[in-house]
Amino acid sequence: MTTRISGGQHRGRSIKTPTFGGLRPTSERVRAAVFSIIGPDAVEGKRVLDLYAGTGALGIDALSRGAAWADFVERDGRRCKAIRGILAQLAMEGNARVHSGQVKKVLHRLEGPYDLVFADPPYESGELIGLLYDLESLNLVADEATIIFEYRSKAEPIEPTGRFSHITDRRYGDTSITIMEAGATDAKSSLSRNI
Repeated sequence: MTTRISGGQHRGRSIKTPTFGGLRPTSERVRAAVFSIIGPDAVEGKRVLDLYAGTGALGIDALSRGAAWADFVERDGRRCKAIRGILAQLAMEGNARVHSGQVKKVLHRLEGPYDLVFADPPYESGELIGLLYDLESLNLVADEATIIFEYRSKAEPIEPTGRFSHITDRRYGDTSITIMEAGATDAKSSLSRNI
């Protein structure tokens, strides 16, 4: 299986992704739409966390678009190896680290804060529940960080908790996206002004 990087320095470049384990990579169309919504200021020079990384396409796209650093978390060791290979192929390995293990366990080993977080767990896992609490309690998100959740369109939208504010929901076929911002106290947050 191949996918293409949707923007930045490596825009249009094809990368090979694993085909084992029922992988459901975020499509190029959805990735391009997400980065268009959040804008370059949410990416350039930022620290990125790609949870349930799968192919790593979201974090790799962020690095291509100028992110300073990306941590990838993926429980399947074969996928971790594939992500490392892609990072090396694109000369990005000096700006990234791939962590093998379950997200809930790896979160405790990460050093935040992150400015941009992607969370795209397996659709039936139910693992998005409680993730906002974990991110906040472990101090893994910076003020005004952008958090992007991907989930099945038939599922209930993700509800903000704590210091997270809802920015927007978008639907792309079977995929829905919810975007939130950390530390926003009103509708005049930096991201909501751009949407």
